[in-house]
Amino acid sequence: MIVVMALGMQDILESFQGTEFFYMEQAGNRSLYSSLSFRNKVVQRQDEKWWLPVPCIPSGGLSDKCRKHLKHQRDCANQIHKAAMAINNHVLNEMKVPESYMVGLPKV
Repeated sequence: MIVVMALGMQDILESFQGTEFFYMEQAGNRSLYSSLSFRNKVVQRQDEKWWLPVPCIPSGGLSDKCRKHLKHQRDCANQIHKAAMAINNHVLNEMKVPESYMVGLPKV
């Protein structure tokens, strides 16, 4: 199951080659996308998320085909995430808690 999830995520990531959009560092060269008739959706990032890149999309927006593809990829990634969480919860529920850990917990 884990191998299937990893392959699914790899397929999702590989499908993002040759897309209608790209991401740019916030402090990057903004003349690149403006000269290519791309617009930068201005997103105010919080200070603690400074590393997140800014999406650059064509001036006319994304095509319906690209939009549908992105929604499908999002749905697939969400399914994989839910399956991974279920596996993690199952494994954690099956694990025995060491007695040394239980002794170290504060008494309420």
